[in-house]
Amino acid sequence: MARETRTGGREATTAVIPGKFAFSIGNPGHLAPDGFAWRPLSELARLESGHTPSRSKPEYWDGGIPWIGVRDATGNHGLTIADTLQHISQLGLDNSSARLLPAGTVCLSRTASVGYVVTMGVPMATSQDFVNWVCGPELDNRYLHYLLMGEQASVQRVAYGSVHATMYYPDAKAVHVCVPSRRMQGEIADVLRALDDKIAANIRLATTVDKCLANRLEALLKQWDGESVSLSEVALINPEKRSPIVEGHLRYIDIASVGVGSMEWPELQPWESAPSRARRGVAVGDVIWSTVRPNRRSHALILDEDPDLVASTGLAVIRASGLPWGYLYEALRRSSFTEHLEGAAEGSAYPAVKPEAFARASIPILDDTEVRSFGAEAQALREHIGSLARESRTLRDLRDTLLPQLMLGKLRVREAAEMAGL
Repeated sequence: MARETRTGGREATTAVIPGKFAFSIGNPGHLAPDGFAWRPLSELARLESGHTPSRSKPEYWDGGIPWIGVRDATGNHGLTIADTLQHISQLGLDNSSARLLPAGTVCLSRTASVGYVVTMGVPMATSQDFVNWVCGPELDNRYLHYLLMGEQASVQRVAYGSVHATMYYPDAKAVHVCVPSRRMQGEIADVLRALDDKIAANIRLATTVDKCLANRLEALLKQWDGESVSLSEVALINPEKRSPIVEGHLRYIDIASVGVGSMEWPELQPWESAPSRARRGVAVGDVIWSTVRPNRRSHALILDEDPDLVASTGLAVIRASGLPWGYLYEALRRSSFTEHLEGAAEGSAYPAVKPEAFARASIPILDDTEVRSFGAEAQALREHIGSLARESRTLRDLRDTLLPQLMLGKLRVREAAEMAGL
């Protein structure tokens, strides 16, 4: 049964733009695999839009309603989320075109950063930067979630615009999807979700280690006598320069790929396609920290022994030389280090920190025995987290390999489950 679309505006486009395997703008006109059928998504789910309450009304904001913005999607692509960076109030909801949508709603970013997918874990609202689908009884929301993830490139291809690429509502209204029976959708989603659950468990463990080590260091520093040294006394700043290698390859770490204590694993690419900023060599135990906008705390710990890793000159590389790297990394995660960088940043529109300012940062020093003991403990835990991160990358690759094969009907669920070790 068709679901009511609640976006208003223009009707669905009559254009046909096929995707890779299970997504199309308009009916692609080719046969579906056995047991699958091409269906208008509007028959299976209700399309909903979002809105931003007035920013000039403070009473519309900081309430109890999670509100999904683009950063929530780009930072949590492929996840089910239970909270957001910003919240709106009931007053903001009532006085805008934002809608409170149910848990299970699948959200697809449609402007600027196009093609990012999250699912609501609790009732939420979204900005106008999303198209949202509330699935009916014939469509498993998890299946739609994975289908859109697998077709991200297809979604990005249908977006257009001179300033910001945008997927417009006439196209969203014309989306067709290739789907099997509701039961088969659930079985496919179960296999893919099992892999994601393991990845999520690894992420939770990494978060727990972050908190435990931070608390452990703060407990030790309660007995601190105030002794400190400058970072330059216990570390090297940007110690290794890399140059392009003819017909060589690299994994380029740029600023955008670095989060708070994490980084996206870079793809292997030819040196000739790398930007001129790809010049910083890194090694296991090095800390990379963004030199711009230090208030964002964009940093990560290198835990992979990969000679192809090369960082941007927009990242400061800090290599422990007089302390265990396990201890130094925890010291650099403290708020006092961030505050030092913020105070040393130059420029108002694009505040940046010079290498010599990093070198002047004050590092608290404990008794040598405590430093060595804590450093060894932290290093062992961090190395374990590094191994879990590598496992998660393998699981993601497996998921991304299985996904189109399952949705094309080329792989049976039982076979996929065996490949996934389920």
